[in-house]
Amino acid sequence: MDCPLCATPTDAFAQNAQRAYRLCPLCRLISVPPEHLPGREEEELRYREHENSLDNPGYVAMFLDKVRHLQEHCPEAETALDYGCGYEPVLATLLEREGYHAEKYDSIFFPQLPEGARFDLVISTETFEHFHRPARELQTIRRLLRPAGFLAVMTRFYTEAGETPNAAAFLNWYYQRDPTHVCFYRLATFDWIARAHGFQHVFDNGKDFILLQRVGGAAA
Repeated sequence: MDCPLCATPTDAFAQNAQRAYRLCPLCRLISVPPEHLPGREEEELRYREHENSLDNPGYVAMFLDKVRHLQEHCPEAETALDYGCGYEPVLATLLEREGYHAEKYDSIFFPQLPEGARFDLVISTETFEHFHRPARELQTIRRLLRPAGFLAVMTRFYTEAGETPNAAAFLNWYYQRDPTHVCFYRLATFDWIARAHGFQHVFDNGKDFILLQRVGGAAA
């Protein structure tokens, strides 16, 4: 199986009763083979189980914490796209309240991308782990950004003591238990993304949030 991010042949990494996982030796993405990817209906049912609303204080606080990073590191951004907003676009609403002009997109619930629009900021929260084809999604995102625009990603990074992650520890990690989580990243993976897709690394919090800025010409 080739890596869905960089197309490098992957290595067997871990397996449990539900599915297998592959590790890319180049970009370090851990991914699920195509035969274990969830179907569209399974994904939608799973997403609707999430208590993602403005009435959930913890959910709102999580987003506001990330918005503070945006205000600190890209204070001139005015337009934003919530990429992968889910069935209730809480983040887009919060961004509007913070003074951004925000739009929303979700491949299931809001599948129409704003035609011809380009944004100062594309923010994708708890979405990158769901991508079946992350390379294609990144190409789309880069086209949606204005020159020097920012990509903000929230996804839980997998941790490791050395270059190769520990399979047993990974299989005990809560984040991989969600059947709709099919791609898992470490900071080195985002360094590869930056080099390959024309970004520079601006900020990360070391655990679940990274901010990249678009540079250069067309995406690789």
